[in-house]
Amino acid sequence: MKLVVTGASGFLGREVCLAALRRGHEVLALGGSRAPTIPGVAQARAFDLCSEAALEALLLEEFPQAVVHCAALPTSETCLADPARAKALNSEVPKKLAQLCFHLGAKLVHLSTDTVFDGVVGNYQPTDQPSPLNLYGETKAAAEVEVLRYGREHASVLRTSPIIGNSVGGDRGLHERLFASWKEGKPTALFTDEIRQPVEVSNLADVTIELCERSNLSGLYHWAGTDAMSRHEIGVRIARHFGLNTDALLRPISRAEVASAAARPRDLSLRLHPLAGKLRTQAQSFEDQLAQLRVPRGCEDWYEKETGRKVVRRLEKGIDY
Repeated sequence: MKLVVTGASGFLGREVCLAALRRGHEVLALGGSRAPTIPGVAQARAFDLCSEAALEALLLEEFPQAVVHCAALPTSETCLADPARAKALNSEVPKKLAQLCFHLGAKLVHLSTDTVFDGVVGNYQPTDQPSPLNLYGETKAAAEVEVLRYGREHASVLRTSPIIGNSVGGDRGLHERLFASWKEGKPTALFTDEIRQPVEVSNLADVTIELCERSNLSGLYHWAGTDAMSRHEIGVRIARHFGLNTDALLRPISRAEVASAAARPRDLSLRLHPLAGKLRTQAQSFEDQLAQLRVPRGCEDWYEKETGRKVVRRLEKGIDY
């Protein structure tokens, strides 16, 4: 199968490309301002997705069997900094992709987010009505409507959660960002009453490719890990996994202590049914996710000083070769 992957320079997009290669597919990887560099990917381009004419010409020329759309302005802060681009990239591009994929008869897997919900009740089902609290959530919710309007029979919208895992630069995964702060002597304040349900990046990538392969799975789905936890518990379990001092590195806080927290969703836990019962790829426990994490590059000396544990580096496929 020939796949086009957008946002291939990003944390998830890169893993999607690698997952596709593992499963024997041909990949065209699209980055933003520069072409992605991914081991094994023969075709990679820098590409402006917001150019409708260029996007149409590309897909008509390449004629892929599937498109995985990972590209987005990914946070409320980046969306507020450039609202026009946020609307274009997060809402208009998915709409155009759905129209083109319908024309080509190609499968579209569109990555969405748990922040389409307001976080009031938690344990959200795919059928629950979105109610976003910020511009990022609003643009992603709008994209879901457009993708399913134009591609209900050939598109899958996959809402997902905060992503953990190992990145090439050692700075994109949740634990990697925590390590960067800890290395600089900055303990991390994390909410004890804000709930999230992390997902490991390679697991999520495998699910997106399986959806490309499964023509019978279209519509709106949720995917995450199996465990919903407070942000503080997530941090504690990461620190303990690496044998670090949780009391020194983490500070528990409540949402009541931070005025801006009222504008943040409180509980974004997700129900994974019915997708979890239809895929060969299995949802992971947080313990299984932790087992895949490594000490981030650049933090080895600090980590050895903190724990007395020697970090042994092995070559990793997709990163070192």
